[in-house]
Amino acid sequence: MKKRQLIAPGALAALVLSACGGGGGGTGSGDIDVVEDGTLVIGIHEDPGNLFRSLNNSATLSQVFPIAYEAPVWFDEDGEAQPWLAESWEDTPTEVEWTIREGVQCPDGSELDAELVADNYRWILDPDNGSTAIGTVIPPDAEIDHDNDARTVTVTTETPNSFLMAQIGIHPIACREALEDPDSVAAGTDGTGLFELVEAVPGDHYTFERKDDYDWPREGAPDGQTAGVPQTVEYRIVENPSTRANMLLAGDLNIASVQGPDEDRVAETVDVLMEQDRINAGIAYSQAEGMPGEEEEVRIALTKALDIEALMQVNTSGNGEIPTRLATLEPEICQYDAVGPNTPSYDPDEAEAMLDEAGWTREGDGIRTRDGEELVLDFAWTTRWPENSATAEMMADMWEEIGVGVNHDGGDHGAWTENVFSEGSTEHYEVMWIGLNHFMPGALGAYVSGDLPPSGNNFAAIENEDFAAALAEAEDLSGADACDAWEQAEAALYSSGDMVQIAMQPDATYSQGVEGTIAPGWPTIAALLLTAD
Repeated sequence: MKKRQLIAPGALAALVLSACGGGGGGTGSGDIDVVEDGTLVIGIHEDPGNLFRSLNNSATLSQVFPIAYEAPVWFDEDGEAQPWLAESWEDTPTEVEWTIREGVQCPDGSELDAELVADNYRWILDPDNGSTAIGTVIPPDAEIDHDNDARTVTVTTETPNSFLMAQIGIHPIACREALEDPDSVAAGTDGTGLFELVEAVPGDHYTFERKDDYDWPREGAPDGQTAGVPQTVEYRIVENPSTRANMLLAGDLNIASVQGPDEDRVAETVDVLMEQDRINAGIAYSQAEGMPGEEEEVRIALTKALDIEALMQVNTSGNGEIPTRLATLEPEICQYDAVGPNTPSYDPDEAEAMLDEAGWTREGDGIRTRDGEELVLDFAWTTRWPENSATAEMMADMWEEIGVGVNHDGGDHGAWTENVFSEGSTEHYEVMWIGLNHFMPGALGAYVSGDLPPSGNNFAAIENEDFAAALAEAEDLSGADACDAWEQAEAALYSSGDMVQIAMQPDATYSQGVEGTIAPGWPTIAALLLTAD
């Protein structure tokens, strides 16, 4: 397969349509014939849900919102931050100060200023808004100041964070209407990006139009007059991978990802636009008071009952591997294997012995009980990928072999998010699916420590003293210097059975009728670097 330079999914706002795809007539742009005012059609596998990023952390939304919004910084292929809405910045593990550049306009014609950027962060911190970005973007204890005259925004936190600048800097900035009326952008957009949403038909398609007057691109990116930039970008929801493959091969889609058995026939004829390792599957055990997973011995026993290699093979259709750490997206700031050496090994006999020792016993082939209570796990999982259902069923079979029952609660990603991030979820679900994807571990730490939903994102109520100690060491350092401490922190998570990493696989996005080079790297909102030749 021919591979183009790797990009992050959704970094599509600047792709140039070539004369073999899209609509309209061809014109010259360097050595490439491009389509003027064409239509770029992108197939995505599920509806992204609420389009306001501060209320929806869905990975699918990451494929859609980036063409309409911008952020303070983006990260190049070397993992270095580059200016975007912020022309400069100063940062430490406890403070970031942006200097916001001039000339950036919102859809209502007003200019982006420091107060609006600051208000985006204040909106996230307001608990009444129910933002999913608390902790993952803005630390809950952060204080926000701004100076419109100096065009500065300052974020200060008492708790050090090795990746504070990156976490804050990659979040999309919304304009005033979105903050005042979030419902207006649930199926709309209000950002400073090159495109704006003009039609939304949830479950079917989302159509964006180019802003011809967009003239404030970051360095190296196109503006509204760049030759070959599509006039229209349409995201079509095509849930079935076979259908996406057929549409891509027939020319009805310019861009789509295809997984499973259909991928081979697509790869034979269609170029790879991007390939990125994606963590599909993992689990976390609730440690809320009174839950079985509150006890480390029980968590480890449940993990030992799982043949993770077999589960990975099923979840990835034999095309993946077991993840090695929390943050695997490019550019990978930290690289280590904390999973392999620390995850409890597969041993059903030992799992049974540990449960016996913990007082969970059974007679014959029945369900284990303790003090009259049956050991039955309410399991919340997502149907995002077709193989997830089979994986969840296989896990339940493995637990059943050691006398543990399972009540399945599988649903689409929107339902899963609502279930596990709602108040009281840690006391309802004993096991929750988890598939986190990011390029820096700091952004993921809020999911495995800190406040519970809705004030935080620690949806399994994880408390791990060794993790906290290593995290405290990491947070006194900046960037890559913190990686060794993060490795130790993650090791503590896996060795104590707090969470289990199960499956990761290459996620290829295929394209036809487009040309361009785009710098790799999450976040997609910051990874739009394209040349028009």
